[in-house]
Amino acid sequence: MPANATAPDDPSQVNPHYLNHVVATTAHHVVEVTEDIVTGNGIKLLAKGARIDPAVRERLLEHKLRKPLEECVQVVGGVVPERFGPIAEELLARHPLIAALCTGPTGAQPIALSLTRLKLSMPVQSLLTVYCEYQGDRLAHTVGVAMLAMALGRRLVPGDVDRHRLLALAGLVHDVGELYIDPRHLQRGTRLEPEQWRHIASHPVIGDRVLRAMEGAGPAVAQAVLLHHERLDGFGYPRGAAGPDLALDGQILGAAEWLMALVESGLTPLARARVATRIISGEFSKELVQTISAAAVESEEMLAAWTAPTPLEDAVPRVARIAATMRRFAQTQGWIEERIAEARGELRQALSSGMERMERLQTAFTSTGLDAADPEVLLRQLAALHDPQVHLEVITIVREIEWRLRALERDSLLRTGLLGAQDDAVMRELVGRLRGSDAPAAAPAPPASTQPAQGG
Repeated sequence: MPANATAPDDPSQVNPHYLNHVVATTAHHVVEVTEDIVTGNGIKLLAKGARIDPAVRERLLEHKLRKPLEECVQVVGGVVPERFGPIAEELLARHPLIAALCTGPTGAQPIALSLTRLKLSMPVQSLLTVYCEYQGDRLAHTVGVAMLAMALGRRLVPGDVDRHRLLALAGLVHDVGELYIDPRHLQRGTRLEPEQWRHIASHPVIGDRVLRAMEGAGPAVAQAVLLHHERLDGFGYPRGAAGPDLALDGQILGAAEWLMALVESGLTPLARARVATRIISGEFSKELVQTISAAAVESEEMLAAWTAPTPLEDAVPRVARIAATMRRFAQTQGWIEERIAEARGELRQALSSGMERMERLQTAFTSTGLDAADPEVLLRQLAALHDPQVHLEVITIVREIEWRLRALERDSLLRTGLLGAQDDAVMRELVGRLRGSDAPAAAPAPPASTQPAQGG
């Protein structure tokens, strides 16, 4: 994947976007120099104790530094672990999915308390503060991801306290790479073009390179951050890591962010997690999926949702559209296999992994029984049962498959949009065939704000 175009290959060169965020942070915090900032040829730019402000911006950008700027500045009064506890308690009280997953064995230290006892080095603390200042409301998001990563770590590798802490730390800093990307590429609601996606997809690579040598982070945290948007089936990013190349810590961090996105979507996240882990395979390991599913089997949230089911009649045209897409996919499989046989390199990988994911979606849809010849009759029969659990499951399944079909189309177009025009034309023709249209597919739309992103 050519996703590292904006990664800081030269740590001696100050990234202008990161520096802009640091300068913006000075509106609310004092940012001090913790040691002399010296250029590569020995010129002292700023002395220890000096303050970062807009006046020094150009001077820092003009020179290569002997030591990365991230390791030479301190945000006074920034984010400290003591702040994590109240935020974690509020998330536990508000969100049954988080509470269900974070309920540990008897005698285990509560996760909220464990987070307050994390040790953050000054560079990590300052980097996290700058990230949360730039996003405004992202501290709750990062704490939620840290909680879920620690909780999943406790369930999958019980007793390894150091690893649990490492996963929590990785959860806190998983998206700091966004600080180094032009903010225009991160604006919500804009239509994504392949070049924009290239920058967005680079943020795990950037996070890895920033954190790998940073005091208080290191290679293990950096590796988890690098992998948190990868998936076992190879359809993640930035490198399309698959199978044994996707370490468990990366899977855990990726699942934690996915679950937090479900929470933030506000759409019965526990029900969605339970349905998704049951009908969708291949993205995470079986053990990880089983762990999430077991925690989501019963909850107050699901019981409450069952008391006010969505009318099943509303799902009829949606089910019909999914069924039509699946029929077109079955009719197009021979054409896809021919294109795979002809293709090379990244196009072949995109077609192969996309076809495999589509086959899993087809299997998942068939397993629900919703691909009946007459979905209207089937849904009418299900509605006659007056079973709120059935109502919720059907609507959740439909919503989940719809979202995954949209995400598969969008991500496939963005991937091949970075390749040559001929390769891109193949993917656009494929998407047009699956849509039932003779016209090539248009540029992909951005993810809907109410749906969990494949990344964040």
